Amino acid sequence: MMNKWFRFILSCFIVGAPLFSYGMPLKITDIQISHTLSPSQITIKLSKPSHPRIFVLTHPDRLVLDFTRTQLAIKLHSLDLTNTDIKNVRIGQPHKDIFRLVFDINYFFHFKIMNKLPADQIVVTLSTSREKTGVVKFVAKKQLLNPQKSMLVGENHSFVVMIDPGHGGKDTGAIGDRGTKEKEVVFKIAEQLAALINQEPGMHAVLTRYGDYYVTLHNRLVYARKNKADIYISIHADSYFNNRASGASVYALSKHGATSIAARWLARRDNYSELEGVALAELNDQSSLLRSVLIDLAQTATVRDSMRLGTSILDALDNVTMLHYSRLEQAPFMVLKSPDIPSILVETGFISNLTEESRLRDKAYQHKIAAALFNGIRYYQKKYAGASV
Repeated sequence: MMNKWFRFILSCFIVGAPLFSYGMPLKITDIQISHTLSPSQITIKLSKPSHPRIFVLTHPDRLVLDFTRTQLAIKLHSLDLTNTDIKNVRIGQPHKDIFRLVFDINYFFHFKIMNKLPADQIVVTLSTSREKTGVVKFVAKKQLLNPQKSMLVGENHSFVVMIDPGHGGKDTGAIGDRGTKEKEVVFKIAEQLAALINQEPGMHAVLTRYGDYYVTLHNRLVYARKNKADIYISIHADSYFNNRASGASVYALSKHGATSIAARWLARRDNYSELEGVALAELNDQSSLLRSVLIDLAQTATVRDSMRLGTSILDALDNVTMLHYSRLEQAPFMVLKSPDIPSILVETGFISNLTEESRLRDKAYQHKIAAALFNGIRYYQKKYAGASV
């Protein structure tokens, strides 16, 4: 009888232990920072495998890792930062259940994740520039054709993808018959897309929001510029009075939208240098005609690249879901109006369609959409953005 009870208790322990372990908070058990390797290397050891969001913030420059349900099991003040480009390591909690680990960096940098995630040990390398880079002056038209690339003065920086999960906070977006909120669906897709991008060498993702809160359309664009985004992708889930409408679609800026935003840029007479890579205020010829031509050149290239990006993503979506429009559409959406960042808006499906709403709620389907977006981005990067991967 005792043997029976012993075997029963042992089996319960064997079955229950993994479940108990799974429910335990993640712990950061060690952080190691190399003092001799170039580029610098950060190794973060965890109590169990995890897949944090890893991204860059600027002003000041910092590497950020966001974990869920995580505790710090070491003392940060004991870390030795001598002979490294890291000036400080700190923690934060931007939102409930999010534990943020922040590495403040002394110089402009880009990072690379060295191992596949999820993992119980995360290895990140930092390549830094000892001199701060600034806005590059306009030298030739060739520079202007892709002004956001000119900012880095030869630095091999990561390809920055700004992901914009539409709506958020008080702005729920569309709501399906089953109560599915657009803001929640698109955020989950954006998270999965960011995870895929952050695992790709030479690329990293930044989100316009990291939780359920509202960000104005203007601030989404400002955030993209501050993070020196190479491309901008806004993710939505459409709604229509005809609940039979279905399928994904992709939009780029229309000619009318480009014309109107160019006019507003010309009207901002004191802020010409905001167009990265083009120091308009330092041109010898300050005529409005020349400024107009230069802005038009930059914007023409941006709209062209937006259409290339949109077509690449539309083709990738066509492999995993039905399309509402079989070709790239153009519309004057506010979030597409950054004059020097190729930008697209993706409608992942119609949340007003009951069948499509069910798909959009499904985690596996969300991952399929995220994977398609990633494949489209990667194709665009390799073919048009001068990637060497």
